[in-house]
Amino acid sequence: MKKITLWALGLFITSVVIVCYWVSSPLIYQFELMYQNAHFKFRGPLTPGPEVVIAAIDEKSIDELGRWPWPRKHLTRLAEKLGQRQARVIAYDMVFSSPDDSSGLENLAKLKEELKSNPKVSSEASKTVDRYLQDANYDAQFAEALGKSNGLVMGYFFHFRPDGLDHLSEKVLHGFFQSIKPAQFVGFIKSSGSVDLSSIDFRSAYAVESNIPVLSKAARQSGFINVDVEPDSSIRKLPLIVKYHDKATKEDYYFPPLAIRVLEKFLGGTLLFRVAEFGVETVLLDGAVPLEIMTNDKGDVQINFMGPSNTFPHFSVTDIIHDRKDRVPEGSLKDKIVLIGATAPGLENIKTTPFDTAFPGVEIHATVIDNILQQNSLHRPEWLRIFDIIYLGLLGLVMTAIYSRIKPGYGLLVWIVSLGGQFVFSHWMMVNKGVWISDVFPLLENTLIIASLMIFRYTTEIKQKQMIQKVFNKFLPPRVIDQLVKDPRKLKLGGEQKELTALFTDIAGFTTFSEKYSAEELVHMLNTYLTEMTDILFKYEGTLDKYDGDAIKAFFGAPLYFEEHAKRACWVAIEMQAKLKEMRRQWKKEGKPELYMRVGINTGEMVVGNIGSKTRMNYGINGDSVNLAARLEAANKEYGTYSLISHSTYKQARNHIEVRELDSIRVVGRSEPVKVYELLGKAGEAEAALRKILPIYNKGLMHYKKRNWEEALTCFERALQILPKDGPSLTFRNRCLNFKSDPPSEIWDGVYHLTTK
Repeated sequence: MKKITLWALGLFITSVVIVCYWVSSPLIYQFELMYQNAHFKFRGPLTPGPEVVIAAIDEKSIDELGRWPWPRKHLTRLAEKLGQRQARVIAYDMVFSSPDDSSGLENLAKLKEELKSNPKVSSEASKTVDRYLQDANYDAQFAEALGKSNGLVMGYFFHFRPDGLDHLSEKVLHGFFQSIKPAQFVGFIKSSGSVDLSSIDFRSAYAVESNIPVLSKAARQSGFINVDVEPDSSIRKLPLIVKYHDKATKEDYYFPPLAIRVLEKFLGGTLLFRVAEFGVETVLLDGAVPLEIMTNDKGDVQINFMGPSNTFPHFSVTDIIHDRKDRVPEGSLKDKIVLIGATAPGLENIKTTPFDTAFPGVEIHATVIDNILQQNSLHRPEWLRIFDIIYLGLLGLVMTAIYSRIKPGYGLLVWIVSLGGQFVFSHWMMVNKGVWISDVFPLLENTLIIASLMIFRYTTEIKQKQMIQKVFNKFLPPRVIDQLVKDPRKLKLGGEQKELTALFTDIAGFTTFSEKYSAEELVHMLNTYLTEMTDILFKYEGTLDKYDGDAIKAFFGAPLYFEEHAKRACWVAIEMQAKLKEMRRQWKKEGKPELYMRVGINTGEMVVGNIGSKTRMNYGINGDSVNLAARLEAANKEYGTYSLISHSTYKQARNHIEVRELDSIRVVGRSEPVKVYELLGKAGEAEAALRKILPIYNKGLMHYKKRNWEEALTCFERALQILPKDGPSLTFRNRCLNFKSDPPSEIWDGVYHLTTK
C-alpha cells in the first residue's frame, strides 16, 4: 500500500510539472535564462570565423576626432579608406536621421540668398559662395563616398511603442518609412495558398527612424538594427522579420535586420521565408552555398554568443582614417565584412549578454552574422516541446522508482548526481547540437519528487522508529537501537560471522583492593576509571559489549565495519594504559592505591549480532577468538606484562605499533598454540629503557628457543641489570634456571602451556 501511495505521489507531481511546462510562465523563463548564462560561461569563449571585423568608434577615436556625433567629413574619410582597403561589405550600426550642421552650411545658404537679392554683388562672389557651399555640404560628400561602395548596408531602427515620439510629426515619420520602403522583404514562400501573412505572429513596429534622404538614396541596401531585450534585460535573440503597418496605404510591409542584409551582400544571396498557417517553417539564405537559418515559428534566431566584448577583431576608426599600418595591417580589411559601430561606454550602445554586462551592440550583429556563416546558432525546434514532455515523463517515472526504494541519504546523493547529469545533458545538447532544452523543469520535477517522497516516507516511518525506540530502549545499547531504527530487519536472534578484533581489560588485584575501601569510595573510583577508559574506546569507534565489574569487554569492526580494527584496538589499549598512568599519579597524591590494568587483544572470526532470548537481547560477540582475547588478558600475569596481543592482531597492525615477541602459548580450552607479543606503544613511541634492552632480550629469546639455556640466561640477566623490573626477562630467566636443572624432553617444541584461565 505504501509503495502504491509513493508511486501515485510521484506520478501526480510529474503530471503537474508537465502541465506547467505546457502553459509556461515568465518567471520560469527567467530562470531558464539564468541556466543559459551558466551554460555559456561553462562552455567558455569560442573563436569566431575570419569574415567579420569591427571598425570601432572607441574612446581613442573620440579623443582624436572629437566628441560624437562627428562631422560627416570624418565618416566620409572612413568610407574612402574602407574602399581603398577593399572591404567587401561595409555596414553601419547607426542611424543618421538628422543633417550635419557642423559646417555652417545653413548660414552659407542664407548668405547665398542675400547675395541673389543684391544686384551689386559680382558673379565671382556668387561662385565663391557656391564653392564654399559645395565644400561645406558634408552630407552630400558622405553620400557620394557611400555610393562608390557596392557592398554598403545602412542601418535604421524601429519604435515598437509610441513612447518618445512626440517630437516627430506624422509627416516626418512617413518620410522615414518612405526612405526604407525600397528595402522591404518580399521573399515569402507560402506552403499553401491559404496562408495569411498577417496571421503570423511577427514582431510589429509602431514607427521607424531612418537616415536622411540623401544618405538613404546612396545606400543600395539597409536593415534594422534593433535587438530584442529579454525579461532579465539581456539580449538573446534577433527577429529576422519585423512587420510595419503603413497607415497611409493600410498595408503591411516586412523588413529584415542589418545582419541579414550584410549576409546577402557578402554571399550574393537572397533571404527566403517558407511560411505555413502556424508560422515560419524554414528560413533560407539562398546563394552560391545555401545556408539554412534556424528560427522559431515567429522567425526569431537565438544568438549563440562567442564570448565577451572584443571577441571579434577590433580596429579603431581613427587608426583606419589615419592609415596606421602598424595598427591596421595591410590586408586585414580586404574582402571582410566591416561593421562600423560604437564601442565607447559613453555612447549608450552597450548591451547585456550572458558573457558581458557591457557588450557593444555592433558585436551582436557580428555574432549573428558569424552564427549563420558558421551554422552554429542556437534554436528551439518545434519538436522540442514534445521531446521535453517525453523527457519529463520518463524522468518522473525513473526518479519515483529510485526515491521510493533507497534511503534518504542515498536519495540526496542520487538527487545531486541526477541534477548534474541533467545539466551535462542539456549542456551537451546546446554546445554540440545547438538545441536549447529546458533546464528548470527537470530540476523542479526532480526536486519536488524527492522532497515529497522523502517527507511522506519520513512521516510514515517515524512511527515505526518511535515504536522500536520505546520497546527496546531499556535493554539495548544506543548504537544497536540506532541500527535497528535505520534497518528494522536487523532485529533478530543470532547474527553473522565476521573477522573482528576483541579487547578484554581487567584491573590487577581489584578484589583485594575492594576489600579495603567503602562501597561509596569504590564506586566513585571505579566510575572514574571506567568513564576514562570508555571515552578512549569510543574515540576509536570501538563497541562496548559490557562491563563486568571492573572488567571491560569490547570489540572493533562491528556493527559499523572498518578495515583497521586491529590497529584501533591496539591504539585504544596503548592510550588506556597511558591514561591510567596519569590517573595513578593523581591517585598517589590523594593517598589512594595505584591501580594497574591488564589487556588482552585478539583478531579472528567471531559471531556478532543480537544474542539472547526473545524478550531480552544484547548486541555482542562470541566464539573461540573472543575466548582467546580473554585468555591473553589473564596471561599477562605469567609474563609480568600489562598488554598482550595475538599474532593475528600483530600481522594486521604491525605497521602502526611497537611490540616484542614473548612466547608461543597454549591456553586452556584451545589445542592450537598461538604466538603472543607484548604491546609496547604506537610505532616509534616505545619507552627508551625498553628500546635499550630489546636487542639483548631478543638475543636471549633466540637462545632460549634453541635450548641454549646458559647463553639465554646471560642475556636475560644483562637485560635485568638495565631494567630490573622487566617482567618478560624475569620470566624467561626463571625458566632457564629451571630448564638447566630439569631440561624439557627431546620433543619439546617451545610452546608454553597455561594451566589457568
